[in-house]
Order: sequence, then C-alpha cells, then structure tokens
Amino acid sequence: MCKKAWRFLEIVACVFFGLAAQVWAGTPARQSPPVERRVMAFYYPWYGVPDGPGGAGKVIHWGNIDATNHDIAASTHYPMLGAYDSHDPKVIEQHCQWAEAAHIDTLIVSWWGHGDYTDRAMPLILDACERHGLAACIYYETVPQPQTAETAAQDIIKVLAKYGSHKAHLKAGGKPVVFIYGRAVDELGLLGWLDAVKLINAGLRTGAVLIGDQFSYGAARVFDGVHTYNTAGSVAGRSLADLETWAAGTYPSWVQLADGADKISTITIIPGYDDTKIRKPGLAVGRFNSDLYRTQWEQAIAADPHWVIVTSFNEWHEGSEIEPSLQFGTKYIELTGQFAGRFKSTRRTVHPSSAQSSITATEKQQLRQRLQKLPVAVLPGAESMAFWWLLDLGVEPKLLTWDGIVASGIKPQDYPILLYCAGETYQRTVRTTGDVDEALIRYEQAGGCLVALPSLPWPFYRDETGKTANQSYRFGLTLRGGWEHPPEGVALQFVQPGRQLPHVPDQFDFPTAGDLRWRPFYNQNCIEYVPLLQLRSRTGDNLGDAVVYAKLQTGGPSPTPGSAS
Repeated sequence: MCKKAWRFLEIVACVFFGLAAQVWAGTPARQSPPVERRVMAFYYPWYGVPDGPGGAGKVIHWGNIDATNHDIAASTHYPMLGAYDSHDPKVIEQHCQWAEAAHIDTLIVSWWGHGDYTDRAMPLILDACERHGLAACIYYETVPQPQTAETAAQDIIKVLAKYGSHKAHLKAGGKPVVFIYGRAVDELGLLGWLDAVKLINAGLRTGAVLIGDQFSYGAARVFDGVHTYNTAGSVAGRSLADLETWAAGTYPSWVQLADGADKISTITIIPGYDDTKIRKPGLAVGRFNSDLYRTQWEQAIAADPHWVIVTSFNEWHEGSEIEPSLQFGTKYIELTGQFAGRFKSTRRTVHPSSAQSSITATEKQQLRQRLQKLPVAVLPGAESMAFWWLLDLGVEPKLLTWDGIVASGIKPQDYPILLYCAGETYQRTVRTTGDVDEALIRYEQAGGCLVALPSLPWPFYRDETGKTANQSYRFGLTLRGGWEHPPEGVALQFVQPGRQLPHVPDQFDFPTAGDLRWRPFYNQNCIEYVPLLQLRSRTGDNLGDAVVYAKLQTGGPSPTPGSAS
C-alpha cells in the first residue's frame, strides 16, 4: 500500500476510535445552543366512536367497546372518559386541561398523511393548544410512496405549509419542529434523510427543525435533534434498582450524543407498557406502583436534557398512557406535574468540555488535501461513525451502488480506498449469485485497499435476504470467536500494543452500554499484519485484536473461512 493510503487509514482509525473512546468513557461534550426547556408527550388522535364527529357511525381504533364492563378490545386500560372520539372538541379540550395541569407544554401528534383521520384532527388540536398556552407538532410516522428523499421533503413541506405558521405550532429558533418516527427514519436511511433535510430547508422560507428517532452519531449529524419513541424493550424485566442503574448510565449518553453535535437533546420516559391485548405474545413492563415512572423522572432530571418526552399521553393500545383511567385515576397526571415542574424550574447547566480534540485543524486540512489526490469510495448502506465524521470533515466520498459495482466494477486507480461503513448486511447478488463478492475480490487483487469501519461487529455477514452469508473472510476480514455479552466480573480495556494511533488514548475501557458484542481479528495468510488496538483484561489476558492493518498474500484473500461465534 502506498504511504498516502496508510496515512489516511491511520488518521481515520485514530479519529474513529478516539471518538468512540470519548463516547464510551462518558466524556462531557460541547454544550448545545440555548433551547427552551420543554416537557412533551406523544399524543394519538386516531380514535373514533359511532356517535362522535370523527367516527361518524363507525368505531375507529378502539375495537369492540363494552362500556358496561369497562372493557375495550384494543385498549390495555379503560379511559376515565370512556371510549372517546379524537375529533370531539370537548375531548381535546379536556386533554389540554390535563396536559396543562401536568406541566406538559407540547403534544407530539401522531400524523399519518394528508387527508388521514389524524390529519383532520390537527387543526382542532392546534386551536385547543393555543387556548391553553400549549404547543403541538406532528409525529411523522411514514414516508409516502415512492419512499424517496424528494417525496418525504415534499410531504413535510406541505404539512408545514398547512400548520407550521399556526401560533400553537412548536417552533425552535423560529423554525417549525417535526419529529420523525423510527419507521420513517428507516424507510429512507440516514443518507436519504440527509438529502431530505436539505430539500426541506431549501423549500421552506423558515426552514424546519427535524428530531430523528435514532440515537447514533450519524443521526445527530443529519437531524437537528435526536430522540427515541419507546424504551420498553430496554427496561423490560429489570428490577427497580437495575432500572435506576440503566437510566443513570444511559440517559447522560443520550444527552452527550446530542450535545456533541450541538443538537437538541431529549430523554424519553414511560409510565409502563403492555401491548399484550393487541400483540401475541406481546411485551409488558409493570408500573411498580408508579415507581418505574418516578425513577425515570429522577434520572432524566439529573441527566439535564433540553426536553423530556413522555410516552405517552394516550397510546391506549400499548398501555403507556398517563391520561386518567379507571385503573390509575389521575395519579400520572399529578406525578407528571410534580416532576415536570421541577425540571422546568431550573436552567440547563453548561458543562464545559474536557475532551481533547481527536484531530487538530491542521491535521484536518492536511487530510483534506491528501484526499484530493487519493479519492475514496464508499460501499452502499454507509452509517458508521467514521463515515459521518468524514462528511463533517468536508470530504465527499463517492457513494457507490451495488448495480454499479457489478456493471462497471471498481478500479484501484480510480479509488485507491474503498470503505465499508455499513452494519452486518450487504447485497451479495445483483445479477448472478455472488457477483458483488467477485467484483470486490477483483478490486483487492488489483491492488485496492478495503477498509472496514462498520457500525456492527461482523461486516459482510448477511446477504440482502437476511440469510447468513459470512463472506468477510474472502475480503481478508478474518474474524472469529468473541461474545454476545462480555463476561461478568471481568474488567476490560482497549490498549495500544504500540503507540501507532496518536489520537487514541493508550488505554480506555470497554463500553458498558450499547452493542456489547465482540468479534476479534486473527492473522491468516497475511504477509503483513499489524495489530493497532487490542482488547485485554485488567489482568493482562489478550482477548484479541480490535483494529489491524493487514496486507494480504499476492493473489487475493485467503480461501479459508473464519469460524463464526
């Protein structure tokens, strides 16, 4: 490999693991711009009853209603208002009164498209919010067909043209706010939303503030803030003590992720969760006599985000509501009011960053200059931290398509560096089985350099159908062993066997949250193999190589597969 290519790999690896070390170690990040403290709740306007203005002769979303026995087929609990109609002004008025009493200042309204039942409720909700000094915005649930950046942008521009200028519509910095649900995030992917955000801001005079449902380094660069809708999967099965430990470790990392990108930080809390009436087997998270809610609120306040979000005000299907019910009365409205009042009565603390820059401005400029003579291409599905850092740097790598790779091939003289920045899934076949694999092998055999900087631990592991392909060994990515969860009671650290990554600490701890899977490299048929970062126990046991530089035997990758864990 040429010296320029090696220097590029060195700097990218340094920055990638330098950033990861800072995130895992919980180093305070930069303070985000001033944003007004808010307490929000996800709000569902999709219910209808036969004698209501929305249902107009039909039951909508409730399923069978047995008012005598206080049972609703598609509702975990029974509303204090009974099965109601979301288009009934009296119902919306009562909801706003309860929200006001709970110090909830914003309703994030589930929205399913122009002309939809939820869309027709939006003007009523905004008008009621204005009367009560509240704000509202849409929760963008899905991108219409064809699901492209253009259709998403046009859809959001259109909905903000209808509602964005309303006095009660939530704004941040004078711009209307839209929350993007995880389904919609996944429908375009982060690269698609990167384009959509540009189109939305170009198409709206005011621009817009988009809050994406994903906690990732990339999402914090694409969107103006990050959030999550539901934490039930993370808290299910935990004791209260374990929940407190989880929240104390997780919530600050969410805030730091947003602050590090100067974006809006949020924390989502749930009173409980139970979808077993609508899904089988479903998932249930007990309320612990409201202690589940109290514990999350305490940790959310301690983590000091811009916004706290409650899931939910009235998602009755999933039993996450705080709206008054026969089972709980007004307990959760009252509790929310107590904690929300505390949260909003204080100003956000400014935490000066103690993190050292991973790379200096001079080094960034040098890297940009090198890349003018050393073009970089990226395989489809890029999402890892390293890829988004390159974009932040001002580098614009060539984004390849699988069709293009097979049809035209990829030549080292055009792109000496080829990045894999996806997760564990790739498209293996375009025309004939494995034709993508063969194109990549030809690239390496011709002298190209494949750099794996994935977002998940096993590159080229699954094909486009989701089946295990595990072709990484064919490209020199020899991986084996490891674990799904680290061994208990063993202190683990990443260490540098030689000081070859100047932007990475000599040693830093293995993460305690997030994806904790571990897949080490091993040396097989390499004429040069340099471990750059290793995982070791505190007692000195070597648990494998985390980052390596490997030069393959002439003639291409080894034909022998690594063993899967």
